[in-house]
Amino acid sequence: MRSGKPKHYQKLQSSHPELIAAAEALGKAAKEAGPLDEKTIQLIQLAASVALRSEGAVRSHGRRARSAGATAEEIRHAVLAVTATIGFSTVAAALDWLEKVLED
Repeated sequence: MRSGKPKHYQKLQSSHPELIAAAEALGKAAKEAGPLDEKTIQLIQLAASVALRSEGAVRSHGRRARSAGATAEEIRHAVLAVTATIGFSTVAAALDWLEKVLED
């Protein structure tokens, strides 16, 4: 499984450290605002990334969901569950983006 942050993110972190620190703090606060566990949060963020059609975020949250204990079946189900809401073609694309993540 891939580790570390993408190069683009690292460049942003170098050029705008205060902005990235604030964004990371917001994400941390949002995760800690309620009772959901990390796996559930990552599956929700994965589904949101699919809806936004963000390939990088889909792969990132797929990896994070795996790291948080989600199985490949659970990850696929989280994506399939939004089919009626966002459409089959978007879901099909996201499942394709996830294949390498799920193979690792």
